[in-house]
Amino acid sequence: MILAGVFTVVLLIIVYWARYWMISTGKSSRQVSIVMFLLITVALAVMVYIEQMDRSYMLEDTPVMVAMTTDLSLSMGAAPDPREHGDVGTRLQRAQRILLPIMNALDSSGANVMVGITGFTAKSEMIMGWDGNLPQIREVIEYSLAPGILTQPGSDIGAALQGVVPLFENLPEEYQEQETRKYLIVISDGERTLERGEIETALEDLRTNNIKIISLQVGSLDIPEGIPVYDDAGTFLGFEDIGGQVYTIPNTEIMQLIAGENLDDGIYVRAESINAVEDISQFLGIRMSALSTSGPMYTTVVSILWVLSFAILLWFV
Repeated sequence: MILAGVFTVVLLIIVYWARYWMISTGKSSRQVSIVMFLLITVALAVMVYIEQMDRSYMLEDTPVMVAMTTDLSLSMGAAPDPREHGDVGTRLQRAQRILLPIMNALDSSGANVMVGITGFTAKSEMIMGWDGNLPQIREVIEYSLAPGILTQPGSDIGAALQGVVPLFENLPEEYQEQETRKYLIVISDGERTLERGEIETALEDLRTNNIKIISLQVGSLDIPEGIPVYDDAGTFLGFEDIGGQVYTIPNTEIMQLIAGENLDDGIYVRAESINAVEDISQFLGIRMSALSTSGPMYTTVVSILWVLSFAILLWFV
């Protein structure tokens, strides 16, 4: 919206300046064009100022380490019937819609942020080591994560948590001897088909190292979800039968266990909640400016500037 507003204002400047300065004759017409130019320039400056205020910021200035472990088992490709809920997407897509704006907020905050990503099915595997290039991390989250990219079938959240422990033990050297804030985001529907890794032991190791945990649960609790099957024309044929089951049911107990009972050490968030991004951002210590482009105040101010621009247009034509 801001880009469209800026484009319109610049276009009006060009049109009016050409009309009254190059075509008109007489001092009064030029004076009108100068007034016009100044008024629209002020409107443009206000718009640019508002956009500069659209920045997130961190409540603390200590470096932030964010590890993510993402369930990449087949159940993360589950979705409700696309004929009735076509805009819902798969479970992984719903998680991505939460993670991407959080990465944007971390990036725009200007904080010293490092992110590491692991994926898991039956075991945990490294997707991306610690990196501070948040736009690149955003691309990995959006385009590289997909159900089934790891070869071993199944899902073991215990193994996922155990796989994150060495990730934090291998932080870049410059962060090992200074105070940092460490977070882990666990993204899963909670289903556990394997129980090789001990969840409680891994959680104890993580919390001993002062790692705060965000348990991001995906999966609808009131709408049946399965792995959709389509023909070559993209027509929905039904749900795939996996191990004798058509529908996959999220496990909320495990995800709540991962978050824990102490709200200072961990939180449980459902990806389907409208407040998911805000809840996670606040837990990470991210705050948005008052005139965020997603807020009603920003929309109101920009709308007023649009009205003023067109009022000037009608007044001087």
